[in-house]
Amino acid sequence: MKRTSTLIENITTAAMVRTVLAVLSLSLSLLAQSDSARIVGDVRDSSGQPLDGATVTVSDSQRGATRVLATSTSGEYAVPNLAPGIYTIIAEADGCKTVVRSGIEILVGQDIRIDFVLETGEASEKITVTQATPIIDTVNDTLGGTLRNRQINDLPLNGRDFQNLLVLRPGVMRYPGGGIASISANGLRSEFNNFIIDGIDNNDVYFGQSVINGSGVQGTPGTILPIDSIQEFNEQFSPTAEFGWRPGVIVNVGLKSGTNNFHGTGYEFERNAALDARNYFNPAPNPKTLRMHQFGATSGGPIVAGKLFFFTGYEGVRSLVGLSQIFFTPATVSLGGDPANSIPDALSDLEAHGVAESALSQRLATLFATNDGGNPEGILTNFPNTNRADNGIAKVDYRASDRNVLGATYVIGDSLQTEQDQPMLDPRWRQ
Repeated sequence: MKRTSTLIENITTAAMVRTVLAVLSLSLSLLAQSDSARIVGDVRDSSGQPLDGATVTVSDSQRGATRVLATSTSGEYAVPNLAPGIYTIIAEADGCKTVVRSGIEILVGQDIRIDFVLETGEASEKITVTQATPIIDTVNDTLGGTLRNRQINDLPLNGRDFQNLLVLRPGVMRYPGGGIASISANGLRSEFNNFIIDGIDNNDVYFGQSVINGSGVQGTPGTILPIDSIQEFNEQFSPTAEFGWRPGVIVNVGLKSGTNNFHGTGYEFERNAALDARNYFNPAPNPKTLRMHQFGATSGGPIVAGKLFFFTGYEGVRSLVGLSQIFFTPATVSLGGDPANSIPDALSDLEAHGVAESALSQRLATLFATNDGGNPEGILTNFPNTNRADNGIAKVDYRASDRNVLGATYVIGDSLQTEQDQPMLDPRWRQ
């Protein structure tokens, strides 16, 4: 009898054992595919005339970086390549009161417009406006939306895989069961999506899925991006030209970075069959049925206040999920089976014809499972799927000047999974 079992032990995704993104980027005046944001607008006087040479100061409230520029002859200004965060903008001109707008939040890859009207008066007189409501995007017609870190953490999220939240946007769906190439946008092929992390291409060229958080053969992500390291991510439909590589959804992920204040998180999520609710009279569950742990920590802060910042994050996965299946065995002697399909019947046939059994046949006979008076059609097996994954991120940002930022990001993922592909009867066959 021939028996075959297939076991997937080392799950494979592009650069599955170690995925590394290392990037050194210099801020430019031209906006490329990036997670950076931009503020544009104009400055006018109370009569509506543009103010040429008005001073606009944009300050990063979290990192202390400041950029100063002057408006053009048409009163316009533009501040590109801004890190997502909270900003304060000050507009001032000779013979006009100074206007301060604070608490302006800009998100990953977002373009916002902030216009100023300066009243006649002394520059020492200040009018302060605190931004209390989200700014409506009037710069471009891109469809989509952004999820911030708190929303990502607060929403139910199976496996702590941020990609499971993509379907919250209209037009995005995930095929039942997930797995490789399962995300489709607006009815297009799953290979048509574009995944970006901190402005860096994150596309698996073979499967057309994200490299990090990419699904393995059995559907379980081999590596994950720690949720607490994501500042926010957005989805874009009909994007602007710099994102126009593919016609599907643009998934733009912005990672956290250090600020002038130290910050960090620590967490552990656990699911265990022993903690499941059950009727008092029901038997206790097998502790080997389900054990899932996801844990980690992040930290970030200044190395040199206002100039050099760091951010690190780690997330580990340890899981065991029981997989119960019925294995349909060939007929045994007791059921009148065929020697061509049953080792016990083959041995019985040899004995009936006076043929000696070989040592190999005798050993194979001990490996053949019998129903032992149980289910006459098959044997219930419980082959647990196991997963060990370690994922980390390290990021450094250096602000060389008010216009130039140098950054390096290192992402690593290491995963080993043992998952059942076909039912098997003997643990020794896992080798």
